[in-house]
Amino acid sequence: MRRDRAPVTGPAAWFVRFAGLYGIICPLGFGGFTIPSIVSVAQGRSIIYVWGNPTYAAPLERTGVPTTVLLLLAGFLAACLIQLAGGILLICLRPSGFVVLPAGMLLSAIFWWGFDLPLAWLSAATVLPLLAAAWLVYMRASRDPSGRGRSPA
Repeated sequence: MRRDRAPVTGPAAWFVRFAGLYGIICPLGFGGFTIPSIVSVAQGRSIIYVWGNPTYAAPLERTGVPTTVLLLLAGFLAACLIQLAGGILLICLRPSGFVVLPAGMLLSAIFWWGFDLPLAWLSAATVLPLLAAAWLVYMRASRDPSGRGRSPA
């Protein structure tokens, strides 16, 4: 934490934590289903189906970009882990979460499209405004009201 910022407490802290918690729902849900798919493909079996839907399918397959299913699944899992780390940073009231969470979402977006995951887009449409509001609350709550210890930069 910078010296010119006070710790965030009270309702502001809980709002930031809520944004972090809300931000980890998507990577936990989609990333969690990616792990058994990676194991299945690595063992030479086919993609697993969850509730009748494949864990890998749709537009990305039709682009003709040369890749492997295992590589795509591993990339998606990595993007989910970055997004998860951002949410955890926010839950711990670390301001770096405000950068890491959207970075993970940006990395995940190609997979959301490529794996045809419309609920992920809906989640992003609600997480990003919540994250912006949490950033404003965090910045307002972390100001040093006394003005002491502030650097000119």
